[in-house]
Amino acid sequence: MRDLDQAAASLGATATATWLGRLEASGFWRDHFGRQPFASAGGGEEVMPLFTWDTLDRVLAAPPPIDLMTVRAGQLVACGAPRGRRDVEALFRSGVSTVVRSAERHDRALASLVAALGRAAGGEAHGQLYATPAQTNSYGWHYDFEDVFIVQTAGTKDYYFRANTVASDVVLGDRPDFTAITRETTPTFTARLLPGDWLYIPARTWHLVKCVADALSISTGVMSEAEVAKARRMPAGWGARARESRS
Repeated sequence: MRDLDQAAASLGATATATWLGRLEASGFWRDHFGRQPFASAGGGEEVMPLFTWDTLDRVLAAPPPIDLMTVRAGQLVACGAPRGRRDVEALFRSGVSTVVRSAERHDRALASLVAALGRAAGGEAHGQLYATPAQTNSYGWHYDFEDVFIVQTAGTKDYYFRANTVASDVVLGDRPDFTAITRETTPTFTARLLPGDWLYIPARTWHLVKCVADALSISTGVMSEAEVAKARRMPAGWGARARESRS
């Protein structure tokens, strides 16, 4: 088992180093990070093997606790926790997505990816795995307090995003009012992600996702130290980096 874990960690580290090297060479960190969304057609192919249906089977079969959500159209769906691909595909038939939060706790390759992105972006990072059925959306318009990096590993999704000018002063610990999107006047941009494509969404940017074909994607959120510093309350599972810096 130790050899398998080491092989997975090595796979994740190699794939991530190649991807991040491409980001550095393209000027992403200088020109886009923290400024505006950026979509790349291709460029994330090395990361694709880190999240397959086999990966999802392993993660869902991992010893509990697993931070798992089943959602449809922005609402949590009460159902038995899926424990493998068959369960997830059964939920697909009801239009229900499976989301695994902090997936890096259950897979060494994903842990390598998440840790490297956290170092590169300068914040605390956690990874989410999305398994989403066609013709659905897991959430409505919303924004996150993290910078988000998404790699599409299977299927197709359409992403819509807008600059946030109506809720930019909300901080962690406040209750976000996502209906504020109705007051937004900024233009809407869109990007379609196919397998191997990737997308960066800056913190606090409005976004909406619609799944075109049954899809798998990795979403890594990186919380900056500035966001943590002004937080009224940290969400569950976050704040480890801040605690370490104080100790």
